[in-house]
Amino acid sequence: MMANPRVGQIVRVGYSRVMLARIGTRASVAPLQDALVKVVIVSKGKPRNHGVELDGRLYIVPCGNLHKIGGETGRERSKAWR
Repeated sequence: MMANPRVGQIVRVGYSRVMLARIGTRASVAPLQDALVKVVIVSKGKPRNHGVELDGRLYIVPCGNLHKIGGETGRERSKAWR
């Protein structure tokens, strides 16, 4: 999860397995699943929803669905420290 992305940063959008099981993985229902998008608006308050751009369209995505590209995630780092 990325709580503080920067404008212009390229990130991956990923929904949880539970959400995908509920809504399905069709492109019409989850169009941003595993898409690489560019952050164009960063939220400073609550809710932490950020604006991302894909193919010239603006989407609003909760910060919990944004992930860094490459490298290990925070969850993987926390497991290594246990």
